[in-house]
Amino acid sequence: MLDILRKHASSWLIKVILGAIIISFAFFFGYNRMTRAKRGLQGLGTGEAVATVNGVDISAAEYRFFHERNLERLKENIKGEGMDESLRKIVQSMTLQQLIQRQLLLQTAEKLGVRIPDAELAFVIRRNPELIRDGEFDPIFYRHQYLPYFENRFGINYEELVRQDLAIDALKSIFTDIDVTPASENEVMKWTFEVVSIQPKKLVEEKKVKDEAEAKKVAEEFAAHPRDWKKLAQKSHVDVKTVGPLTIAQRSQILEGRGALQDYQKIFTLNESRPVSSMELGDAIYIVKFVGKKTETAQAIQERQGDFLSNWLGHQVKTAKIQTYLEAE
Repeated sequence: MLDILRKHASSWLIKVILGAIIISFAFFFGYNRMTRAKRGLQGLGTGEAVATVNGVDISAAEYRFFHERNLERLKENIKGEGMDESLRKIVQSMTLQQLIQRQLLLQTAEKLGVRIPDAELAFVIRRNPELIRDGEFDPIFYRHQYLPYFENRFGINYEELVRQDLAIDALKSIFTDIDVTPASENEVMKWTFEVVSIQPKKLVEEKKVKDEAEAKKVAEEFAAHPRDWKKLAQKSHVDVKTVGPLTIAQRSQILEGRGALQDYQKIFTLNESRPVSSMELGDAIYIVKFVGKKTETAQAIQERQGDFLSNWLGHQVKTAKIQTYLEAE
């Protein structure tokens, strides 16, 4: 693959493509993909699916739109050099992976209640240079020419596409400040927490509490009295575990491999003034207390595995139910 890129692209383009491929492999290596009989893109109608992500279709129309856009960007930077079949196949694969990532982000945004108001959508659309006539937004051209053209040309709704882009941007902005930029390339931010895991059924079986209601009350006491954990632990015979120092990339240690994006978002925004967060995950209640955070010199820069959202998304790709139907052409 590297030989293909060196042969057909400038040094700048090689960096761009390699960066995208590295990200793709980080997200998709070992992901839980299922396939059924595949068909070539030419044999798929506009509304047919090239893939499904957790039961949601990615249409052939969406794929064609993003694939065409990726090809155009690639051609612009190749600057007249030829593009052979091998490079085209790389773009095909990257486009499909890009759309799977996109769909996972959209599903997460929906779960978190991210909604784009019509006013915000209109604000962005009115500033699209393609829709400006004589220095102003032209609503007649937009409604009667641009919208029908876009849908006929690509088979997708322009406003829905823009709304999706805005939802993804909004989702990313939620987590912008979580992965604090280190002081230098040789330093990483690390957090330390104390964690209490309470399993009501298990505590009842072990006769540490009389019923599950009492176990939940114990959890409430830990959440309400962060300064008294040592005393509460002795009183209720519950262990307090110190986790860390750890990076965001090592976050699975906190909730024993459990937890959704919003759970970790709450945890990594804890501070001295708001030190505790609790969450019920399956048969366990977790209470997490912020102890501190500090910048440490990294023994290996590789320990920094990108930002919080990217790491979480990589895990989601590996565990999502993904079916691909598109045959490489």
